[in-house]
This record gives sequence, C-alpha cells and structure tokens, in this order.
Amino acid sequence: MVLGGYSQGAAVMGFVTSAAVPDGVDPASVPKPLAPEVADHVAAVVLFGLPNHRAMDFLGQPPVAIGPAYQAKTIKVCEPEDPVCSDGLNFAAHDAYAGDGLVVEQGVAFAASRLSAAPGGPGPLSGFGN
Repeated sequence: MVLGGYSQGAAVMGFVTSAAVPDGVDPASVPKPLAPEVADHVAAVVLFGLPNHRAMDFLGQPPVAIGPAYQAKTIKVCEPEDPVCSDGLNFAAHDAYAGDGLVVEQGVAFAASRLSAAPGGPGPLSGFGN
C-alpha cells in the first residue's frame, strides 16, 4: 500500500504515520496514528508540499513528525521556493505540483521502487506479445 497526500493531506498522512499524538495536543484535534501493525503493509509514503514547522506554527498546529516505522519509507517532495515546505517565498509554487511532471515523477518513482522491493510486490511486467 502507498500512502500519500498534498499540503493538508500530506500533514494528515504525517500525523497518521507518527508514533504518537504530539505532547500537549488534544488527541481529538489531530488525526490519530495508525495501529503499529499497519506499517508492515505500507510500502511507501509520498508527501507533496508537507507543511514545515513554520507553516504549522502559523496555522496553530503541532509540527508533523513521521514515526520511526515509516521514516525509511517516506519521501517529502517540495517544489523549489514553496513557502509551505521550504524557506522559499513564492506562494505560486505551492500550487504548481499538479503541473510539474518532474516533481510528480520524483514521488511516483520512489513509490514504485518501494513497491517493487516489498515482499509480495509486483514482479516484472509482461503483456501481450511478450
């Protein structure tokens, strides 16, 4: 399975892949972490435009912390100059993900590599005429 999200959706995926609800945060105010055994079924986590500490502080939300069971399976993809996930100041960059094939391909390639390496992952593709 691949988990993924963009912006707020990336933050949600970050919270559900964390080891615990952040200290001092009302558990009812953030998505709860997935059960530990779910991590065994997740091959990759792809986060596009994940809000950084600065963005989460601005929104009055706790920072996102990917849990140990998901860290090696996670890629954070950030458009250059996107102020939501980098120190950039180009707010238009945060809206550019869908139109930037290279950025999307980075996430897709990571997920595909993790899926093919996973036990029971897809084998070589074959089709008509092969």
